[in-house]
Amino acid sequence: MSNNIPPEPHDSGATPANQPAPVDANVDLDATTGVSRRRLLTLGAVGAGVAAAAGLGSWAFLSSDDKDSTKAAGLTVTKSWADRELAITTPTGVCEAPLIVAYEKGFFKKAGLNVVLKKTGNDEDVTAAVGSGKYVATNGIFFNFLGPIYNGTPVKLSGGLHHGCLDLYVRNDGSVPTVASLKGKRIGVSDLQGSATNFFSLDLLDAGINSSPAAKQVEWVVIEQDLLPKALKDKKVDAIATAGGFLPIIQGVKDGWAKEIDNNRNISRNASYPCCAVALNDTFVSQDPVTAAKLVTAWAEGSRWAGANLEATARLESVKKFIPDTPENILPVLKTLTFDPSPKNLQKVLEPGIAKFINTGFLPKKTDPKALASEVFVNLGLNF
Repeated sequence: MSNNIPPEPHDSGATPANQPAPVDANVDLDATTGVSRRRLLTLGAVGAGVAAAAGLGSWAFLSSDDKDSTKAAGLTVTKSWADRELAITTPTGVCEAPLIVAYEKGFFKKAGLNVVLKKTGNDEDVTAAVGSGKYVATNGIFFNFLGPIYNGTPVKLSGGLHHGCLDLYVRNDGSVPTVASLKGKRIGVSDLQGSATNFFSLDLLDAGINSSPAAKQVEWVVIEQDLLPKALKDKKVDAIATAGGFLPIIQGVKDGWAKEIDNNRNISRNASYPCCAVALNDTFVSQDPVTAAKLVTAWAEGSRWAGANLEATARLESVKKFIPDTPENILPVLKTLTFDPSPKNLQKVLEPGIAKFINTGFLPKKTDPKALASEVFVNLGLNF
């Protein structure tokens, strides 16, 4: 495929914004007394039944299959959102191509949806903002949303969008030859609760390293995203974990001083987990699952179009100023992604993913994977 990007016709513009970063780590999530929805996520079948009998929410009475079949069969609209403005967080990374395409190519409009893109604020807790209804949806690796949902944030997931946007880089000097070599080392990240931190915690776990900051087997160093490559080059950290195809460090690889030792495309044993999924406001989903299903479907259509039109997508991201770089630099990053949107595949990997993630220390050890997976996912009757 040539790097000469063909011209792409019109479409409205948008501006970049900061990327969301959710998941609490190393906190006693059940420190308070009494029984709550989050406590049900740590109870087994017997405990959940007792709690439900005590008058808790109706979701506790249902198994995962019961909940899913009820939603899939009915999709009952109790309050229509069809004519409402649906705010989604403005995309900022190369890997958010599915949203950029769905918006700019008119897939949301074709579905009858009035979608607007809204910039997030600096240091805004985007997951909480989606839960509160400020935004109706956002996207990110599903591990980001587990802690907040466990804590009761009203957000649901439906539909992975693609694989392959997370990378772990070191200096090309032999100081860190493998992931296992990171024990006792410093890893630079833009957010302690971000996608790269959460995902590579799994790979560290596979390498025999407890990634929890409390364990002190690695040191997570929070550095502004734009300064991560310089921090690595200046030996302030031993590795950096990035998300979304971070172009400056890719240039470092081209220049020969940096190299990639891990990613969630073709190196990690955990590459089966999608790195971007659609996160939805729970009130929106529960009141109008039909409109929610249309939103997820159009978003997925954007993912498929991006995968089939990489050069045009690179141009779209650049010309519409979502990504402040040239199409020629964006295209190689898009080529590393696998655009394979699927609610069914996301649902399939949730429970085993949660079970493994518990061992990283970013969720309490007493978390019930099956219960949390059931609470996290909403079945909108989508069969792809």
